[in-house]
Amino acid sequence: MSNQLNNPSQWTTGGDAPTDKQKSFISTLASSKGASDVDPNAMNKSEASAKIEELKNQPTQNAGASAGQPIQNPDTWTTGDDKATGKQMGYVAVMAKKAGESVPESIGKTDASKKIEELKEKTGM
Repeated sequence: MSNQLNNPSQWTTGGDAPTDKQKSFISTLASSKGASDVDPNAMNKSEASAKIEELKNQPTQNAGASAGQPIQNPDTWTTGDDKATGKQMGYVAVMAKKAGESVPESIGKTDASKKIEELKEKTGM
C-alpha cells in the first residue's frame, strides 16, 4: 500500500481535479520558488502531487531574505496580549544581544513584534 501512496499516478482518484489545498499549496510553493508558469487548475490530483514534490525540492528564491513587515498591524491583533511565541522571543533574544540590550523576560505578542521591528532597525538584521 505504501508503494501506491508514493506513486500518485496509481491513485484511484488521481485523475480527479486537484483539491483546493493542493492548488493553494502549489501556488504558494510556485511563488516562493519563482515558478510563475505553474497552473494548478490545469492539473489532476496525481499531477498536482508530483508538482508539489518537484517544487519542494527546488531552492527557494531569496532564502536569505529577512522577514518583512507584519502582515497586520500588531496593535489590532486579538491575541496581542498573549505571551510572545517561542520564535518571537528567540528573535528578540538574538537581536537584543547583538544590540547590547537586555532581553525582556516576558512580553506579549504585540510588544514582541514591535521590539523585533525596533531591533531590526538597530542591528540591520
